[in-house]
Amino acid sequence: MLHLHFGVRGGRTALLRDTQKAPLMVIRPFELPCGTLMVFLVNPTGGVLGGDHAEIRVTVEAGARVLILTQSATRVQPSPDERPATQDIRFQVAAGARLEFHPERTIPFSGSAFAQTLTAELEEGAQFALTETLASGRVQTGERLAFAAFESRVQVSVAGRRVYLDRQRLVPGTLTRAPGVWGGHDYQASGVFVGGANPADLPATPGLLASGLSAGGAVWLCGVSARGPALDAALAAARATLRQQMWQAAPLTVRR
Repeated sequence: MLHLHFGVRGGRTALLRDTQKAPLMVIRPFELPCGTLMVFLVNPTGGVLGGDHAEIRVTVEAGARVLILTQSATRVQPSPDERPATQDIRFQVAAGARLEFHPERTIPFSGSAFAQTLTAELEEGAQFALTETLASGRVQTGERLAFAAFESRVQVSVAGRRVYLDRQRLVPGTLTRAPGVWGGHDYQASGVFVGGANPADLPATPGLLASGLSAGGAVWLCGVSARGPALDAALAAARATLRQQMWQAAPLTVRR
């Protein structure tokens, strides 16, 4: 369990309340040169185990600027009894606030099962961004699409009106590498940006990453690649473009 509450004190973004229970914890916040407060989520164990349940709640008050990252990839360990590991993430972002969540890659190991729900409730005038990537397994050791199941549901609402919904369920089998699913690729990226000005040019990297507008006006990102670093670079470039066009924000400079 991890509950974080951010606000503005003395003209600066501050972490006002922090409730954490192992294995989830945060490293102390760091203020970036742009004034955004950066927090790393940490799981010091060997990964996510079958049957584990993680609950993450984040509230951001008006005027606050928050960036949440994870210290390392989410490694989903095998589940011998076939129980999935589950994670429920809920964000509340006030008008005039900004929350960005860019976790490291999720890597489902052979025999693992994982289900995640992420819900972001924004007030009118709030800004929100999410980008995430998924691997087909421990690719560098030759493990591909050996997990039992992977499920994800992401929903973003503004003033109670849903502007973005992305749902997927992957169960490796004969159809997983069919055209339109993963093909011959091993890495997948997705993301959403909400709030601010409409972008003049939607970012795209041919053969890697595409973007568009949802019916609710959110900017979505989606891509696949045979190489993780190539997809990561395309995603980082798209983030920088959208932050500048939508929020007039400079590129993030993060030191790990």
